[in-house]
Amino acid sequence: MMRAMIKPVAVAVVASALALSAASAHAGSKSWAAVKGSINPKANVIAGGSFTAVRSTKLFSSALQMMLSEEHDAQEAFTLIKTNCNIDVPTAIADFTVIMKDGDDPLVVLGLDGIDEAKTLKCLESIAGSQTGQAVKVTGKKKGKVTTYTVAGEKDKLYFAWLAPDVLAFTEDPNQKGKLEKALAGKAAKGDLGKLVAKVNTDAPLWAAVAMKEKEDGMQINGGYGGVELAGGKFTGTVHVVMGSDADAQKAAAMGTAGLGELKQKAAKTAVAALMNSVTIAATGLELTVTGSVADGDLTKLMADFDHIF
Repeated sequence: MMRAMIKPVAVAVVASALALSAASAHAGSKSWAAVKGSINPKANVIAGGSFTAVRSTKLFSSALQMMLSEEHDAQEAFTLIKTNCNIDVPTAIADFTVIMKDGDDPLVVLGLDGIDEAKTLKCLESIAGSQTGQAVKVTGKKKGKVTTYTVAGEKDKLYFAWLAPDVLAFTEDPNQKGKLEKALAGKAAKGDLGKLVAKVNTDAPLWAAVAMKEKEDGMQINGGYGGVELAGGKFTGTVHVVMGSDADAQKAAAMGTAGLGELKQKAAKTAVAALMNSVTIAATGLELTVTGSVADGDLTKLMADFDHIF
């Protein structure tokens, strides 16, 4: 029963995050403010974003409709939660932060609007009742940062962490308490990741910091950071890649510029042309910086042409 209760909620959250990653807008991040002092020391990826102002953009509307048309589980989950809990998922989630190490299961932290623990429990009980045909009572007991949720007569348990009254944290498998405790066992980010996330505007629409070292075409890459801003109906993205040396940064810029020239030729006379023409690539010291911008109304038009170009 516990798995049946959590599935539609988890699907809806993931679906919303996918739509959000395609379109976000400026707002103070509740989730980052609540979790930034609990970063697992082994984490090397932190990313975040906000729903708040982007809900009125054409990109958000199109991304959400496209996602729901392709993901039937998500569509069913949204409907189930709306029907049983009177909660509109895209409206209820204000922002998110994701923290992880390489490809490990991430810690997901959600900043919520108008939703707290009591309303969440009531929603879970309502969903379980609609699926089982009988009344269900969910109880929670907090120890440390983690709260254990149980249903009488059920062996399975769910583990979540309320980092603030309106901030909820969980892992991909909410039945594993150890994973959640481990994910939250830390302090403020330090080392390379701490330095990179300090350069990011964590109140930006979409942002990320990655501290991963790898070799690419003989060049050393030590990580990167960046974000997307929305102003005047235009999305502008900036990515900074931290290279191993000034020479590596210059080489990467030269290669990137050559590749961009080829893409501009392919994109000529398509909806993608304006985006390609806005892209700039430059090297300053160790950093390779790539920027680009596109009008909100143009994004839905150019999506169809991407497959033909890339």
